[in-house]
Amino acid sequence: MPGGPARKLLLPDSSPAALAAALRQLLGGRAGSVVLGGSALVAPHPVPVCAPAELPLSETLLEGLKVCALPGLCQAAPCGVMQGAVARLGGFLRLNPDWDGVVCLPGAVTHWVQVSAREAVSFQSTLTAQLARAAAQAMGLEAAGDWDRTAQAEAVADGISRPEQTAARLASVQAAAALGHMPADAARARLWGLLLGAELAAARPYWLGQNLALIADAPLQALYAAALDAQALPVTLADPTRMTLEGLTRAWAG
Repeated sequence: MPGGPARKLLLPDSSPAALAAALRQLLGGRAGSVVLGGSALVAPHPVPVCAPAELPLSETLLEGLKVCALPGLCQAAPCGVMQGAVARLGGFLRLNPDWDGVVCLPGAVTHWVQVSAREAVSFQSTLTAQLARAAAQAMGLEAAGDWDRTAQAEAVADGISRPEQTAARLASVQAAAALGHMPADAARARLWGLLLGAELAAARPYWLGQNLALIADAPLQALYAAALDAQALPVTLADPTRMTLEGLTRAWAG
């Protein structure tokens, strides 16, 4: 809601009905404007030839509730769709209009976006966070928590150099944790490090020799920053809440 305080909604599921119910509860019967970022309620804009900071809002209905929605982005090859991260990307490019390089947007789906002349030229997406959470659950670990920085850096290097061994390496971590040969913080570090290393190997064209910005909530910001730092990559860190609000409020203002 433009002009109001930033609040995070915790939804029981990702359905439109759950979102509409949460928004109605938040509004409490008051009149107000709702702006959704990167919503599936409106058709996404194709990449390339798309300026994320200039995407127009569309008025639509969400379970009978009138809202304004910022479209997501889509790409034909490789096939991809970006939704919630679009507001962050747009906010960053509003504040940094001359940025040329790559913006990394970790989340449930992580997006590596190549930006040039204020346009999204291409993007590559990964499911690293979803895979890490699933693997951690199988190992009886919490996906978030303390981790051994040295072990993570070693695992990132391992994942980058031998990404085809990722599944086998994860099985070894699971066995070591089950046998009590590896403490939880080291197992968590190895798990995330191997998956992040494999992701970095796949995304090498997006970060090698590029200006790189990283925008993510905790703990993903710290995990990705540590992985990139281990490769001696200079990274610009941006506040995710500020970028999101900037993207939504500037879109609302037109």
